[in-house]
Amino acid sequence: MTSKISPAVGALSAVACTASLLAVAVTPASAVTAVATVSPASIGAFSASPETRAGTVNAVVSNTKDSGAGSLRAAVAAANKRSKSTTTNITFTTTGTIVLKSNFPPIMRKVIIDGTAIPGHVAGSAPLVGVNANGHRAFRFDPGSGGSQLLGLSITEASGNGVTLTAGRITVNYNYIGLTTAGQSRGDAGYSGAGNRGDGIYVERSSKGNKIGVNPTLEVGAVGNVISNNRGAGIRMIGSSGNVIQANRIGTNPAGTRAMGNRHGGIELIGASKNKIGGEAIGSNSNGPNNPTGTEGDVPENYVAPPQGNLVSGNKREGILISAKSKGTLLSGNFVGTNAAGVAAIPNTGNGVRVIDSNGTVFRGCTVTDNPFVYYNVISGNKRNGIHVTDSDNTVVQANFFGVGMDNTTIVPNKLNGMLFDGDSKKPHVGGVIPLGNVAAGNGQNGIAVRDTVSGFITFNTFGGLLAFKGAAPNKHSGLLVSSTGGNNFARTNVFSGNRRHGIHLTGNAKGMTIDPNIIGLSTKGDTPLRNNGNGILVDGNARGNTIGGSRVSVIPQNASSGNVGYGLVFAGNARDNKVYNTFIGTGVAISTPVPNLKGGILVTGKARNNYIGATGSQKINVIAGNIGYGVTLTKNSSGNVIANNNIGRGREGLPVPNTKGTVLNKGKKNVVRNNNTN
Repeated sequence: MTSKISPAVGALSAVACTASLLAVAVTPASAVTAVATVSPASIGAFSASPETRAGTVNAVVSNTKDSGAGSLRAAVAAANKRSKSTTTNITFTTTGTIVLKSNFPPIMRKVIIDGTAIPGHVAGSAPLVGVNANGHRAFRFDPGSGGSQLLGLSITEASGNGVTLTAGRITVNYNYIGLTTAGQSRGDAGYSGAGNRGDGIYVERSSKGNKIGVNPTLEVGAVGNVISNNRGAGIRMIGSSGNVIQANRIGTNPAGTRAMGNRHGGIELIGASKNKIGGEAIGSNSNGPNNPTGTEGDVPENYVAPPQGNLVSGNKREGILISAKSKGTLLSGNFVGTNAAGVAAIPNTGNGVRVIDSNGTVFRGCTVTDNPFVYYNVISGNKRNGIHVTDSDNTVVQANFFGVGMDNTTIVPNKLNGMLFDGDSKKPHVGGVIPLGNVAAGNGQNGIAVRDTVSGFITFNTFGGLLAFKGAAPNKHSGLLVSSTGGNNFARTNVFSGNRRHGIHLTGNAKGMTIDPNIIGLSTKGDTPLRNNGNGILVDGNARGNTIGGSRVSVIPQNASSGNVGYGLVFAGNARDNKVYNTFIGTGVAISTPVPNLKGGILVTGKARNNYIGATGSQKINVIAGNIGYGVTLTKNSSGNVIANNNIGRGREGLPVPNTKGTVLNKGKKNVVRNNNTN
């Protein structure tokens, strides 16, 4: 299926998402298995299954005492003495806070502790029952408690974790973990206590298949848990797999408007594989599904918070840490570093998402639409990078905002890069055919940075320095920075425009980078300037063996580096043995209409040497035309560079499109200029 967008933006050709990417909405029946006696307030989220109906015992907590008849402690102690086939459904007829005088007993049988069943409780509102652990152990679900549910409580002041899971298939929903029933944290008026002294929720290796936060009705704005103000991480998983973390607010107040950070980060996955953070479902309102870019005027812009996503903001350290061989993590629909509205910063003090030694992490917001872009993960506003991926292979980044709010309008910068890939990371895949592209704009350094020995990197359909199909949202440095020596890296069908420095910068010992085809310094239609404030492409340092140009089939016919404040292309420093062909410098992307670079077409300076600018064999020629200044300038220390078989001052069709000062200024002694078609 093809969307109606400018033929100039190829990356910008649309196809429907593959069947494997289709979102599967969680139905009430599949969300959580529970019992027939669940209160009306909970029935929508937790429907009954026949196998649990027979063995159910109801228990009622009628007071806020720590022990004795009618207490929560007594109800759990009684449940622990029942058979393994019995489910104890614990509800409350009282409100207020239970203050523990000793460690709470481990839960060793299946229980449903349901604080949402209190008469008058409104689904999604603050808990009416609190458990102040008062420096003692709080909730621990041990073997034998698999399938339990913990619903609608405030849990504070534990000596360690607020909730510890060693059994599996536990559902934790509608709780405040680290905050009082009033949503208070350290420093709030009238509350001097701490959150929990360990993690909000700690999941051990033996515990799998848990649901932390559930939004089965896909209501936009629904909140699973609020997990904030803990001294450890909000959620920490060690070796656990098959868990789903959805619809939580982690590190903020319940409204998602200010920081109440967890001291050790929002979510930590350590050796924990095949977990899902968020969900792929489409959020909708009266104007339709989420579609912040519109469809080139055919469909109105509409932005809606994703209903299964988490808000992970305001935390100390990383928003989300994925480390120690945590494989196959999926992140979808999350706001990391912003407020709940996705348009203002509530920074995590580290990176939005940090991935270390963990393969197969997927950042994907796509469901089924191609209208033309559907952005879900918004990873913006963080004190370091949006995402930072180190020594991790096969990372996939598709349909996300980095440095921009969910409205595709508001700039919410990450302080450093939108995306950073470094170490020995292999095959990072950024973007894809519509609707899988990304926006990396408005950041304090680069939109994307690729360093060290990263190899097999590709960016495809990235808006680097501009809003999607709109105006500039400058990265303060460059749209794309590459210093990697790993090789086999590609930038194809992207728009790198509007940046404070350069569109693309190859530096350090960068080698094996191919740039083809891209729009650099122009709008997405490729016909008007959207200037990078430096050069379109800068190749300096010891960058060598890179290729600018190619013959890839795309709706972008070839590279166009035009409209920039500096030059369209610069070779500087010790840049050597680089190749340039099938690139337009100084004209529009489709036709030879002048869109000048303001200082000139190409500059070869410093000790740049042995670079070949021109076509060989069947390669298509460069067009270096329409610039203010010379088409090509070679300074006196440049040597061994070849300028051959180009149209300089003429369009692809051969008609004159002059550069204002002339064709070639060669001050070097060993450069070769030959066989060019000049005006």
